[in-house]
Amino acid sequence: MQIFTWHDIERKIEKTKWPKSWNRVDVYHDEIVINICPEIHDPEEDKQLFRSIFEKLFDGESIQIEFDQTKLYIIYEDGDEADRFRRADAPLFKDISLENKAESKIPKLPGVPVIAFHSYKGGVGRTLSLTALAKGIAKRYGDQKKVLIIDSDLEAPGLTWMINGSQENAAVSYLDVLSLMHFHDINAELAEKIAGLIRKSSLTIETEKLETEHYFLPVYREKEQLLDIFSSPEKIIANQNNKYIISEFLSMIGAALEADIVLVDLRAGVTEFSAPFLFDPRVQKYFVTSTSMQSIKGTQMLLKEIQQKTSGNLWESKILLTMIPPEMEENTIRQIEDELLEAVEREIDSKDSTMLREDYLLRIRFDSPFISLGDFSQICSVLKGKRLLEIMEENAESIFENGQETDGAILPLQEVRETLQSLNSLAAAEVTAEGTKSLNMLATASIREIIKDYQDEVPQIAVLGEKGSGKTYLFKHMLEAKTWAGFQRKLKKEDVEESRETLILPLISTINTKYIHPLAVECIQNANHVFGEAFFDEHSVNKNHKEILSYLDEEHSLAEWTQKWTDLICGMTDIFSVLMQADEYLEERKKRLLFVADGLEDLFMDAQVQKKEGWKYAVKSLCQNVINEMRNLKYGNVGMIVFIRSDMAAEAIGVNFEQFKNQYFRYELNWSPTEALRLAVWIAAQVNPRFAENIDILKASREALEERLELLWGKKLGKNSSRETESSRWIIAALSDFNGHLQARDIVRFLKFSTVNLPGPASEYLDRFILPAEIRKAIPECSKEKLTEIKMEMRSIYQILERLMNMPEEDKRLPLLLDKLNLTGEEIAKLENQGFLVSSDKKYYLPEIIRTALGFRYEKGARPKVLSLLRG
Repeated sequence: MQIFTWHDIERKIEKTKWPKSWNRVDVYHDEIVINICPEIHDPEEDKQLFRSIFEKLFDGESIQIEFDQTKLYIIYEDGDEADRFRRADAPLFKDISLENKAESKIPKLPGVPVIAFHSYKGGVGRTLSLTALAKGIAKRYGDQKKVLIIDSDLEAPGLTWMINGSQENAAVSYLDVLSLMHFHDINAELAEKIAGLIRKSSLTIETEKLETEHYFLPVYREKEQLLDIFSSPEKIIANQNNKYIISEFLSMIGAALEADIVLVDLRAGVTEFSAPFLFDPRVQKYFVTSTSMQSIKGTQMLLKEIQQKTSGNLWESKILLTMIPPEMEENTIRQIEDELLEAVEREIDSKDSTMLREDYLLRIRFDSPFISLGDFSQICSVLKGKRLLEIMEENAESIFENGQETDGAILPLQEVRETLQSLNSLAAAEVTAEGTKSLNMLATASIREIIKDYQDEVPQIAVLGEKGSGKTYLFKHMLEAKTWAGFQRKLKKEDVEESRETLILPLISTINTKYIHPLAVECIQNANHVFGEAFFDEHSVNKNHKEILSYLDEEHSLAEWTQKWTDLICGMTDIFSVLMQADEYLEERKKRLLFVADGLEDLFMDAQVQKKEGWKYAVKSLCQNVINEMRNLKYGNVGMIVFIRSDMAAEAIGVNFEQFKNQYFRYELNWSPTEALRLAVWIAAQVNPRFAENIDILKASREALEERLELLWGKKLGKNSSRETESSRWIIAALSDFNGHLQARDIVRFLKFSTVNLPGPASEYLDRFILPAEIRKAIPECSKEKLTEIKMEMRSIYQILERLMNMPEEDKRLPLLLDKLNLTGEEIAKLENQGFLVSSDKKYYLPEIIRTALGFRYEKGARPKVLSLLRG
């Protein structure tokens, strides 16, 4: 018997067959009034009925409420059949809304955090997502964290059905809690009493390592509760004179249970049973929607209502976009996200937050095993190994981290200042490839592949890379090493044995750095020293540069360009005139030669701007024909490494570029986000050994690198407990183009600008070296130098960007409409290919790395959108 309020007595009486003498029964908080026909009334019949219904709770004169021992006395009043009637059983589903913005300062929830899962319509994975979060908490924290799960979905109580099945044996239900709130003062004593009953309804969540016990509050104890709902949130709020009383009391119950968090599965739609949670800014919300138009439109409307009527902190919510079809294109998904997130991103942008879209929007792809689900334990089993569980496990960690201060140990201020000064000096020296202060060389994956494939052979390859990807940096280190074995030693930090000495000789080099020329001369002098005489012309690099420019003035075939390159190679010495002779001569001397070529973009820049076609034959012949000719040599003693920008090679080689690229894809200098972070750790470790502690920089995963970089620039762009985005992800996004590319130079440049200003003793961030404010300030400075770099190295692209820079100030706002863009289709395509422009929903955006230098501002709500397009 569970009698918590007078309403339970009323419901039990009304579902019972009454004696014929009864006309009407009115149940109040302190009495039961029965209207009877006195001429046929039999008091003993009444007593037998009450004993059969209420057993020992009926004492002959009153019925006792079991929960608090209150007695309701039975009173009779005379009447007749004209008084006879029954009330209809009908649930109440009334919407409630708040007229004004919620108070800006509301006290924290009195107990533990509350998270509510809501969807505009059913069948989109809301309950499944809540279950995944519960299991994610159990998987991540084991029995260290307890969860109270509440099913408040009166229309489709999925959790109640999945967990309790057909049994109606719960000690207390959510509807009971609402009734108790209606008729009792809300206090810790009431919360403790209810918690004692909930403890009887434990819930087991099994992980790979152990079974964890949690708590569950079903929506009902018995089905009749669903058919006669009396205590609605609307009535409770009015009675308690506190519109947030429901979420507050559930928080108190969670604390009484010694749970760590309360998860509430809300009813779909905006009703009186979901509104108190949706409009309470202290309750974190998970809005779940599929990609269907009805679900998207409804969720968008709901988000706008919350944003307009309350200080609902939508930016602290999570939006789960579920059931994404595998065939749905990325652009379509982004259009759905743009429509869905308009209200959220307006609020985020108004706070000038550094959040990324992935901080508040989670994509869940369609997964067929979730179509038909069984009970709770079966669902937990199906979740194993699924992406949904991975996402929710990551969220579980952020939920508990955001609720507490977890900032690291305080660093000595003197060490911080000295490290930043040294880091600034090193980054300033290394920001261009001519830097000379590097202590050693970072071995990226592509470099390691070259070394592995050519340990004791001379390479005959092309190394592709975007601008600033480190081509000249590698070229410089090869010249410094002077031999192939020396280069490998710089990489491996160990002795390298080779069957015969391989000497490095520069064929062509960049003219934009004064440090390269002395290295080239020293490299040639070393070769002459090894051979014992002046075989090679020390000025051959400059002569080759002039020869190519002169040859470019006339039209030549591909075969003629191939011959020109081989003539230049052989012309560096008077010993041989063709490659075959060189190969044979070197075989006699037990030597090898590795020619290296860099700076082709400088060499052919004017020809590209003037739209001459000859440069394409020059590039194609060197990268393909000359290398192929070397591969056909009998002894393989002559090699070549051509460092070339990817877009230049693609334009020169044409239709066969993909085949060419695939041939060398393992050697491509592609700075992925992971490699960029690896470079940041490596540079930091050059100036402070702290950054190299407990990590193998060359082999570390992205997660391990991000963890190590928390020491450098913090876990987040704010306190670790803040809602700001993670520093590493934001920095990578801000430095990348829309192709997801960033260069080694970008990372080094960022380190230079972010370490200019040193913190003082009053700094609130003494758990890291680089402060959040310095990170934000560094991006515009990086943008300025990026644009200068494009002007120097990509003149044809700069000419297009310059037109954007010279637009009227009032038009320089993102997103740009096509009529404001004022570029030709060919020019738009060029910028898009470079990752400097992207179109989304017929609107154009610029990446952060060039936006500020071009002088563009954001329309409200556009900033998070751009950063989401840049996420790496």
